[in-house]
Amino acid sequence: MRKIAGILTVLLFCGTLAAAAIQDLEREITQISEKAQKSVAFIKVSKTMRGPGPGMDPFWDMLRDFGFRGNGPQFNPKQEGLGTGFVIDAAEGYLVTNNHVIDGADKLEVTINKKTFAAKVIGTDPKTDIGLIRLEKFAKGDIEQLPLADSDAVKVGSFAIAVGNPFGLSQSVSFGIVSATGRSNVNITEYEDFIQTDAAINPGNSGGPLLNIQGQVIGMNSAIFSKSGGYMGIGFAVPSNMIKSITDQLRGGKKIKRALMGVNIQDLTPELAKHLGMREDQAGVLISSVAKGSPAEKAGMKKGDVVTLFDGKPVESSAQLRNLVAFSPFNKKIALTVVRDGKQLTLMLSLSEKFEFEGAGDGEGVSNDFGFGVMEQNGKVVVQQVDPQSLAAMAGLREGDIVEEVNKKPVRNLREFNAAAGAAKSLLLLIERKGREFFVVINR
Repeated sequence: MRKIAGILTVLLFCGTLAAAAIQDLEREITQISEKAQKSVAFIKVSKTMRGPGPGMDPFWDMLRDFGFRGNGPQFNPKQEGLGTGFVIDAAEGYLVTNNHVIDGADKLEVTINKKTFAAKVIGTDPKTDIGLIRLEKFAKGDIEQLPLADSDAVKVGSFAIAVGNPFGLSQSVSFGIVSATGRSNVNITEYEDFIQTDAAINPGNSGGPLLNIQGQVIGMNSAIFSKSGGYMGIGFAVPSNMIKSITDQLRGGKKIKRALMGVNIQDLTPELAKHLGMREDQAGVLISSVAKGSPAEKAGMKKGDVVTLFDGKPVESSAQLRNLVAFSPFNKKIALTVVRDGKQLTLMLSLSEKFEFEGAGDGEGVSNDFGFGVMEQNGKVVVQQVDPQSLAAMAGLREGDIVEEVNKKPVRNLREFNAAAGAAKSLLLLIERKGREFFVVINR
């Protein structure tokens, strides 16, 4: 009996502690929500649509030419939109929001803590969906800024608080966790490094802050994944570090500048890794071409190199490497770890602001067991035909592709192609397609 009583006492004590912890958490969320009222803005956007109206729509004009006398669809050139933003500099009146919220705006009306202000667009960056606006007139104390956290330190499973104006319902707060970080290839923006959250985000939340449990901004709500148009548990936020990088440039009235290496890249697959002398489970990004005179060439990079570390950070996808490069400082020496022919090398790279990439008698077609044929044309080996049911088609080879290398050997004619491909059990092809180079693996 004494033992049972002791267990019950411990359980009761633990339950009391758990209840206290929940109350503390509730208190934190409440305080964060209250403080956000002086920082999170309801943005009303007025814009003049440039699209066709009556008498400007070619389709309806054509019908009228054939005697149609009805009215076409009604067109209202004035449209209004709603969104969210938040203050990042209370002294100067700067707010950040999504580019898609303010794109094409003629007039901005910003409401913060029940006070309404006129605002103007300072600058936008469509490639990251970031926009910067500034209040035209405000008094000290009218607004407060939200601090930006280091988004690189955000962990999956951390608490996340989304604040905004979904469907025009101002100052709505939702609570969840960080579901994933570094999300890319979701085809929302050109440069993607999203924080994914299950905190409820709906239309109208765009441009609002995603906060951590300390009330700091870890991201800006930008988009949702939905089959219904509403919340389905998957929302995406632009990370705060990207926000800071872009808004710092926009505030100075500068054009957004991004660093370039001068290479074409592709994700490393297990098949490619095996052909390149690496472990099939090894992460990295494959360099499929290096432009002449580029920072990459000057650093000693070669096509076929696999980048595994960039400035000390592990590289796992082409989208990640692209972001790491784009948001790196110019002319700073950056250590790059690559694997070449199975050996690890360290190259020192100095990035530039702009670099234009330089793209890289007929013979008989040649057939092979891989299901494609090639021909020699103008000093190049060109894919003439691809069997739709073949291994080559499954690997992504297309008619008109130019074969530059076979199993890492350059080929310029049919003789060189046949010598390299003859008895091979698998092919590692370097292909040029419309000025872009990439590798393809075809196994028998």
